[in-house]
Amino acid sequence: MGRPVYIVDAFTKKPLAGNPAGVVTRADGLSGEQMQAIARELGQSETCFVMEGREAGTDYRLRWFTPTVEVDLCGHATVAAYTCLVAEGRILFDEGPVHLRHATRRGVLGVWVLGEGREARSVSMSAGVASLRAAPDERADVARAVGLDPGSMDPEMPMAADEASQRIIVPVRRLADLLALAPDSAGMIRYGQMAPYRRFTLVCLETLDPQFRTHLRHFAPANGIPEDPVTGTAHAAVAIYLEWLGAQPPGDRVVYEGEQGHAVKRPGSVTVELLREGNAVVDVRIGGQGIIVARGEIETEQPG
Repeated sequence: MGRPVYIVDAFTKKPLAGNPAGVVTRADGLSGEQMQAIARELGQSETCFVMEGREAGTDYRLRWFTPTVEVDLCGHATVAAYTCLVAEGRILFDEGPVHLRHATRRGVLGVWVLGEGREARSVSMSAGVASLRAAPDERADVARAVGLDPGSMDPEMPMAADEASQRIIVPVRRLADLLALAPDSAGMIRYGQMAPYRRFTLVCLETLDPQFRTHLRHFAPANGIPEDPVTGTAHAAVAIYLEWLGAQPPGDRVVYEGEQGHAVKRPGSVTVELLREGNAVVDVRIGGQGIIVARGEIETEQPG
């Protein structure tokens, strides 16, 4: 008997757009090696494995794997996972969003699911608060590593680094330059081995749709992801980047949407919610919708 497996397009309301993720909704008993093998078999940028929560106060435990490595957190695969849990009838709605908690390698995080019956209308998750510092790198070196003309970088916005996620945030002045970029995966891997960075998040304040605040492209070739179509955790990091620059509006709660995926013909959007207490950011939440596009079973043991 196989385990339920899904392919879900996340951060979109339309199938065959947004960011596809694999989901195994009943992963209890699987080893890390088996999860890695399943993620490689499914071939999605990330696959989420859902287990019952064993820690006090948790509903589930989640693990995420690219085709080559396990990662600490993944936004779009989390949206995908809870979309599937709702479809299986494992989350019941009354009034307003259902608040759940799942254990991860980054600790226990919250998720808020809004829906009706077996349809999830939105999934929002806590992504934590990235700790950023000014990146010490030479701008021209980073630009060349990514495949970008150094003159395309925004001279008014500094680069930032997040050591915890091995991410560098690179500002691009014109959207046309960002969309035209042909990423240099080999160059990013080589540069990242020296820095070290495994994630390159490019951000532009010009957008295709004026209702959105940012346009992103995100690359993680060292993790087996040449380009991620719509990346929730990247939008969460950029929310802190804008706060670091003093570019976020005042108030205890800031909500906006970012766009991504157009360069790879998989457009999608992420809702970003920045929460403050006093003058300090205490959480960043990212959310959106998911659409199940394929479902079935996957065998994890050889028949006897």
